[in-house]
Amino acid sequence: MNDREYRTLVGYLNEHSCKYYVLDKPEISDEEYDKKYRALIDFEVVNPLLIDPNSPSQRIGDKPLTKFEAFEHKTALLSLDNVFSSEEVAAFYKRVKKALGKNPEFLIEPKMDGLAVAIHYKKGKFFKGATRGNGMAGEDVTANLKTVKSLPLILQEEVDIEVRGEVFLRKSNFEKIKDKFANPRNAAAGSLRQLDPKIAAQRNLDIFVYQGFYPGIKTHKEMLSFLKKIGFPVLDDLFLVDTEDGINESCQKVQALRKIYDWDIDGAVIKVNSFEEQRNLGVTSKAPRWAVAYKFATERVVTKLLDIKVQVGRTGVLTPVGILEPVKVSGVMVSRATLHNMDIIEKKGVKIGDKVLLERAGEVIPAIIGSVETFLDSKEFQIPEKCPVCGFAVYKEPNLVGYKCSNIVCPAKVKGSVNHFVAKEAMDIDGLGESLVEQLVDTGLVKNMADIYLLTKDQIMGLDRMAEKSAEKLIVAIEKSKNKGLVNLIFGLGILFVGKRTAEILAEHFQNIDSLLAASYEDLVGIFEIGDKIADSLVANFKNTEFMEVIHKFKEIGINPEYKSASSRKLAGKTFLLTGSLVEYSRLEAETLIKENGGRVVSSVSKNLDYLIVGENPGSKLDKAYKINTKEKIIQIIGENELEKFIFG
Repeated sequence: MNDREYRTLVGYLNEHSCKYYVLDKPEISDEEYDKKYRALIDFEVVNPLLIDPNSPSQRIGDKPLTKFEAFEHKTALLSLDNVFSSEEVAAFYKRVKKALGKNPEFLIEPKMDGLAVAIHYKKGKFFKGATRGNGMAGEDVTANLKTVKSLPLILQEEVDIEVRGEVFLRKSNFEKIKDKFANPRNAAAGSLRQLDPKIAAQRNLDIFVYQGFYPGIKTHKEMLSFLKKIGFPVLDDLFLVDTEDGINESCQKVQALRKIYDWDIDGAVIKVNSFEEQRNLGVTSKAPRWAVAYKFATERVVTKLLDIKVQVGRTGVLTPVGILEPVKVSGVMVSRATLHNMDIIEKKGVKIGDKVLLERAGEVIPAIIGSVETFLDSKEFQIPEKCPVCGFAVYKEPNLVGYKCSNIVCPAKVKGSVNHFVAKEAMDIDGLGESLVEQLVDTGLVKNMADIYLLTKDQIMGLDRMAEKSAEKLIVAIEKSKNKGLVNLIFGLGILFVGKRTAEILAEHFQNIDSLLAASYEDLVGIFEIGDKIADSLVANFKNTEFMEVIHKFKEIGINPEYKSASSRKLAGKTFLLTGSLVEYSRLEAETLIKENGGRVVSSVSKNLDYLIVGENPGSKLDKAYKINTKEKIIQIIGENELEKFIFG
């Protein structure tokens, strides 16, 4: 094979790859394709300098990345306003009709539940692709997009074009990796953000393109036809209508497709078809005025409540959990759902043996809505008088809805408190996971948090699946955690109502653990943001013999940290809030960076907020920030790159 024949073969394989993956109209057998592909590989092995970047072999040929580069979008990837009912659809229709002064034409299409991307081609060849990010800038995921077989590397025409699409994972492919991810969308997002393209390639990602930017085309429908013509995968189920009734009927048709598709959709997109009319309607700061997303109602199913079991948490609170006749909800088999507490069970009128209505809130968390049918043999649930784990008496604290185990050293409480103590946001003991904690408590090696620091290598090696090297690593991680700060220790103690922010306030105010332990109720409630409940909880712990014994053990071990003030004051006096997924940092890393430089991290949007740091797929906090912005107060909306500039210059 010479260079010219090689180039022809590249074109041939790309053409038939498109026919197979995009058009679903293969013209050659798999055997024929594989034979030609092997010949291509043989040539490239011998002639590495002649490899065409658009060769099908290069879909998985890139080296692992060290990080994703930022990519600025030329045109912002706006989010869509949501509507949830026919009344809201009617309001949108009337608003558009009034603004245009005529009956517009709308195109209704399925709303894919995946990861939005922007992809650029130069002279018909794949050039670069990036995630949506915050709409203005995303991550350059070019190498991983090349692994998506349904995305053409070479188009049927030599055009310069930008397209927008949704990367997703088919339900059938998700089944193979469902133990690693919560749902197909998370799997698609996680796969596309792999630093190693070879891992991304193994996930069998797909894409549908839903938008393009190319001159001379007048309508959205024409644009989709053009995109399909030049080789892009485009959804065929599109509905062109010009009435309100037509919109509603089309949305119902799209909803019916939900059960047929091998991929997830979470709604229907309603768009004004004419590009000229889209331009006339314009956009707001975050969303177009010419399109909305009609979100489907959360899927609900009926199943039988077989039993109610009780779990015991780290604070000793008993939580009832419904055991269900297994049923599929939004593509996931569900057999358990929390019932929170006794009051909730009574309020919902749920009995063991009832037929109950179940939904996955946000398509993630299973929740029992209520009972739909009660039978003669249905039984009322009663909170047990004794703890199901240790057998000690159960009691109800005044003014609280929950019941608690009275045993201070209940194994369930010990396991819960130790798991909380070793977590990343607390003492961050790497390698000490839930299964290992369970073994340590069950064998009696750990009876409280302080016992972790008395463990020996030989004791750890005596546990299941703990070899010498693993034991040595764990000992090093335990020793390293002794250097964690006062905030981590206070939070790690697991005191009721004391979260990370409260731990920061207490650490900053008292500076060391001894001063905190000496504080009275009056001292505590005098601190800004420390209320009655927190003060009562703290004082109760300070009077608890077992709690104080743990504190004294920590001191003997050498864990008695002082509060470390911010190493820099670059962000002093400024408040920050994060929303969405960041690129360079985890949420915890970003918050730590802010605090180390004197800034304050808050949990909600208010007029006291200075900066909202927006990552990929931001939530309702972004909407609230836009609404709160006035002439008197402007919340600066920034990305993590701006945060880095504040700190590092």
